[in-house]
Amino acid sequence: MAGSRRLTELVKAVSARLDVPDGPLVVALSGGADSATLLYLCADLGTQTRALHVNHGLPHSDTMESAACDVAQRLGVDLDVVTVTVQDGPSPEGQARRARYSAFAEKTSEGEKLLTGHTRDDSVETTLMNLVRGTGPRGLAGIPSRRSPNIYRPMLTITRNETREIAALALLGFVDDPMNDDPTLTRNIVRSQLIPLLSTLNPRLADSVSRLSAAVGADSSYLDEAAAQISLHVGTGSAAVAVGDVLAVPGPVADRLLKTLLTHVVGQGGVTAETLERMWSVARGSTVRQVISSGVVVERRGAMLVVEAPKKWAEVRVVSLTPGRHRSGRVEFDVLSHDGPCRVAPLSAWSAIFPADTKLAAGSDGVVTADGEPAWRPGEKRLPVAWYEPGSVGYLSIFAKEVSGWTSSP
Repeated sequence: MAGSRRLTELVKAVSARLDVPDGPLVVALSGGADSATLLYLCADLGTQTRALHVNHGLPHSDTMESAACDVAQRLGVDLDVVTVTVQDGPSPEGQARRARYSAFAEKTSEGEKLLTGHTRDDSVETTLMNLVRGTGPRGLAGIPSRRSPNIYRPMLTITRNETREIAALALLGFVDDPMNDDPTLTRNIVRSQLIPLLSTLNPRLADSVSRLSAAVGADSSYLDEAAAQISLHVGTGSAAVAVGDVLAVPGPVADRLLKTLLTHVVGQGGVTAETLERMWSVARGSTVRQVISSGVVVERRGAMLVVEAPKKWAEVRVVSLTPGRHRSGRVEFDVLSHDGPCRVAPLSAWSAIFPADTKLAAGSDGVVTADGEPAWRPGEKRLPVAWYEPGSVGYLSIFAKEVSGWTSSP
């Protein structure tokens, strides 16, 4: 009886913080405590709900599938099991995540909302991981509550302890994912070592990081929305904005406006602190013209601030840097994947090392982004996000060189 009363009280308290969109709902049921609790709470709401489990074909996947089946059966919820093939690569975790989200997109119908079981603890871990990598404001905001087009994370204000207690009291047959015990994974290092260490300095660390993420996320969203209100004139290989609009708004809004302007021309990889400052020098009238990168020009034309690329850039696209050889603009990249421990550090401005599951891309001017953040300008400098700790297991090494001609493919 005491357990039943505790379950009722806990479900009531947690449900009040559950941010569930209007249905129909599809719960991504991994077989662990978090997603099992999410399915329990959604079923309790009475909203049309079904569950989706992705079997990754890894050594522990059948155990997780069995747990997901037990949970769905206990709750009387229909379960769809999808088996995917995880591509070979230096990061099984990263490859499994890509396969999982691809299955989510394929197996949900129009109008359905797919819910994942990410908790406040997951978001705190993500914020700290991004802080170590040298992220921008979006990374410090933690896990977003929504991912386009139809993925929602309704438990970001609920703790992992709460989900585990509900799952246990409700007798849901969840299983802990063995990957959570892998000491080589960055998230597990943050979870098992970094957070306990920081908690000795601040016992309410999770609360503090969550407040930081909420504040940064709210500020960033507000500034992004303010910048989006200003009209841009976008063409093929060029973009322009009224100088008066840039100078009339607060600096953080104007920064976002200039970044958007430049991104239209060269892609996200070309946006760095250095290029932004050069754009500001033209906007403020310190100079009338700047060549900011490989022929891209920023200049005043009457009342307009114009960013324009050489005509040869018009068809150049952002290049994904996967293992192999790639070329973007005047830079050629050799990307190698390594499964073993990383015991070296880049010795040249023309080489860099990244975590194995990082999504890398090169813009038309050769600037490399890591998970969307500018990380490295070959031949010049590596930004903090490109830092990688020697001794970690699983990494990508990149060697770049400047070549002649213009192309976006090998």
